[in-house]
Amino acid sequence: MAKQIPFALITGCSSGIGKQLAITFADRGVTVLATARHVKHLEDLTSQHDNIEAFPLDLSSPSSIETLKDAIVTRTGGRLDFLVNNAGTHYAATALDLEVEEAVKLFQVNVFAVMRLCQLFVPLLRRSQCGRIVQIGSVTRDVPVVWQSAYNASKAALSQYTKTIRLELKPFNVEVIEVVTGFVRSNILHHGLFAPDDSLYLPIKSTIEAIKYEGNKNGMPAENYAASVVDKVMRQRVDSEIWQGSLSWYIYFIVTFLPLYLLNWLLFRKSNLRLLNESLAR
Repeated sequence: MAKQIPFALITGCSSGIGKQLAITFADRGVTVLATARHVKHLEDLTSQHDNIEAFPLDLSSPSSIETLKDAIVTRTGGRLDFLVNNAGTHYAATALDLEVEEAVKLFQVNVFAVMRLCQLFVPLLRRSQCGRIVQIGSVTRDVPVVWQSAYNASKAALSQYTKTIRLELKPFNVEVIEVVTGFVRSNILHHGLFAPDDSLYLPIKSTIEAIKYEGNKNGMPAENYAASVVDKVMRQRVDSEIWQGSLSWYIYFIVTFLPLYLLNWLLFRKSNLRLLNESLAR
């Protein structure tokens, strides 16, 4: 009996990590079902790779997620080998300045849509000989990065959800892998930092911007990140967590072996938060 060509459904493939994941899976002989809000943004992928197919998906729309499920069932005959939840959005605001409505939108894309995708596609993954869910997470699940509290919280929620569903799906032979991502070059910061004109944190805004853009500039190239991640998730045996991206293992060491007060001290100094104490003392 001929071996079946595997299918990988990947969200958020229009650019950055998602685009490179699609290319890398395709280069490994996988049929990639790539999604983006607008399929015209996937024309570069589909025109250059016969085994990459485009599907529309708006993660902020529950009906769009349901429609995607029907389309994938029709295309694959009801089987899926990899569900790669890569798509996500970013929102850079402090806890005091964030707009709750924007935080709700953030959680819809980064958390709730992922939950629904898992619900809908686990039946397809169970029909695979080795169904795997790959969650593209972030080191911010463990690191309280200043000026992005809601984003950090969404990645922490995704991580705990991933740990739980990993246990719940174990009896059904569906593996769940979390990729804990460090710095990778991408356009995720294109919205910049939000702060109202009367924000208490304006004295350190330039410092935070420099940290974020320097980290992005010095991050791992997305193609290198994707190559390493795909190689690992396609192995016969795979770890439950994959730490990948610039500084990811350095951060792993810090959050695993150092006390929390020391991590907080490092971040306080790095973020120049002492300037706020000085401004209040004037």
